[in-house]
Amino acid sequence: MKIIRVAEVYRLYGVACASIPEDTSLADVISRFALEPGLRGVFLVDSRQRFSSMISRIDLMRWAHLQLSRGKGMRKIAVSEFFRIVDAKKAKDLARRGMRSFSVRENDTLQTALERMLDYEEDIIPVLDEDGKIIGDLRLSEVLLKVLEMGKHREET
Repeated sequence: MKIIRVAEVYRLYGVACASIPEDTSLADVISRFALEPGLRGVFLVDSRQRFSSMISRIDLMRWAHLQLSRGKGMRKIAVSEFFRIVDAKKAKDLARRGMRSFSVRENDTLQTALERMLDYEEDIIPVLDEDGKIIGDLRLSEVLLKVLEMGKHREET
């Protein structure tokens, strides 16, 4: 089977995530999502413009649910997690911890990208350059199109 690199796939549709400083106010992040319905996520960057974390639609749904219900009817959640989400003021306060390794580089394989997406349960992943700066994003839809293309190619040969 042919090895497919992220570089061959990730620019099919342009970008679906915005990149913003991690110290951006949460209100600005929420406004951005509200005003740009096609936005799939927000990649956070540190002071050196390197990827530091991500806020997804699911993260914002959890935040909104906790704001409206104060946790009633929500699945079990640790008390520390509850307060982290409810008290978030900046983008980095809401972003999930431990996401620095949630990224790929252009030379990584599609299989590696898909494994990371599965590990983090996200359907979009940042593509970074050698300095850790965001150069694009890879969506599940782009991966699926490539898989379908490969299947058609196999059927024709």
